[in-house]
Amino acid sequence: MTIQNQDDEVIQVPLRDGSVAEMRPVNPGDKELLVEGLSQMSPQSRRARFGSGISALSASELRYLTDVNQVSHVAWGATIDDDPAGIGRYIVDGADAEIAITVVDRFQRRGLGRAIFEALAATGRAAGIETFHFVVEPWNRPVLHMLAGIEVVEDGDGMLTGRIGVADIPRGAREAEFVELLDRDRQRMAGPV
Repeated sequence: MTIQNQDDEVIQVPLRDGSVAEMRPVNPGDKELLVEGLSQMSPQSRRARFGSGISALSASELRYLTDVNQVSHVAWGATIDDDPAGIGRYIVDGADAEIAITVVDRFQRRGLGRAIFEALAATGRAAGIETFHFVVEPWNRPVLHMLAGIEVVEDGDGMLTGRIGVADIPRGAREAEFVELLDRDRQRMAGPV
């Protein structure tokens, strides 16, 4: 189920298994996609993302996750064959931003998390974000694999935290596409001048 405005544009990203992810900035019309995506996540994946085995999102949580301004709260979503596949976001705090990425279980290990990370890095770099910081469960091997080479430390609550300089993240092949699409999306949101 793809929920898009007729003006929504997507960037097609081929994945390792030959499937193609359609990525675009998240908008308020994506609430149903988030609900459907959450329903397809295992309790372990929900715990990794939300800190608990949450089975539903409240109306205010859905609004917070989808009604983003794409400036201080930037979010990218991905579908594969019209099914919700993943989402990533960063929330700006000065020159830093907290980053989070979620991939629906059946779409993991295809390179989708990395593609979402590249979209966030591209748009964060263009916005002047200097550092991404993150929190991850110590048993979340796919994320730890993606973060190989980045120093992570235990935070005292059993979680791992880390930081990465956005300038240190290699530029992806679609860097300009991600930046241009987010810029067009922001202009649409702002309306006529």
